[in-house]
Order: sequence, then structure tokens, then C-alpha cells
Amino acid sequence: MKNQQVRRVAMVVALGAIALMSLALNVVAQDGQMMDKMSKHAKPTVAIIRADWCSACQKLEPTMAELMEQYKEQINFVVLDVTTDEKAAESAATARKHGFGKFYEANKKNTSTVAVFGAKNKVLFQTNHNYDRAAYVRAFDDAVTKANSMKRG
Repeated sequence: MKNQQVRRVAMVVALGAIALMSLALNVVAQDGQMMDKMSKHAKPTVAIIRADWCSACQKLEPTMAELMEQYKEQINFVVLDVTTDEKAAESAATARKHGFGKFYEANKKNTSTVAVFGAKNKVLFQTNHNYDRAAYVRAFDDAVTKANSMKRG
């Protein structure tokens, strides 16, 4: 009889320990997800306004594709396509979702525009019909440096 009571108590303690461990793991997982979300939001964002019919965009795309690959871990890239009215409407919604709807509305007719947004969607760099890779590297590096200093400070 006494052994049965000891086993029951041990079982209750074990189940309680498992429940606490499960709760702790859940909290750690949620913290990790929150950190992921925070780090995504802490990254600068580059918005590119482009269209299939834009020859300047076609000239810029190889450079942007290379830089998007190079900076994919450090910068969020958003392509705002205005090729058709339907794509432009989708791009407007995307821009609003990212917090730069006013920028999009002001620049949607300026294809091959590239803008770098920092904290609070402040425009850190904006250019149009610019094919100078080094200018983009400087702007992207500056934005990443600012974002990293914001995370630490």
C-alpha cells in the first residue's frame, strides 16, 4: 500500500516536471520566434520599382540580382513591379504592408528606382537610373552598419 502511494507521488512529480519542461521549451521557442521577427524588422529594406517594359530596369537587374544574393542575410528586398495595372495594385498593397506606401505612391512612375529604408522606414538612400554597383554597395553597407548599431544600442 505504501509503495503504491510512493509510486503515485513519484508519478505526479514526474508529470509535473514534464509539464514544466514543456512550458519552458515553449517559452524558449516563442522567444526565438520573437527574436527572429525582431531581427527581420531590424534589417534595412531595399525597395526596387521596376517594370518588364523598362529598359533601364533591364540594365539594372543583373546588378540587383547579384546584390540581392550577396546581401540576402542582411537586407530585406522588396520588388515593386509596375508592369501592369494588376501588378501595380499588388505592389501598392505590398508597399503599404511594409510601411512605405507613401514612397510607392510618390515614385511608382519612376521605374528603376531603388531606395534603402532604415529604422522607422526612414529613406537612407534613393536613386533612379543608377547603374553604379559601388554606389549600391556603399548604401547597403551603410544601412547594415546603422541597423547593427541600433540592435546593440
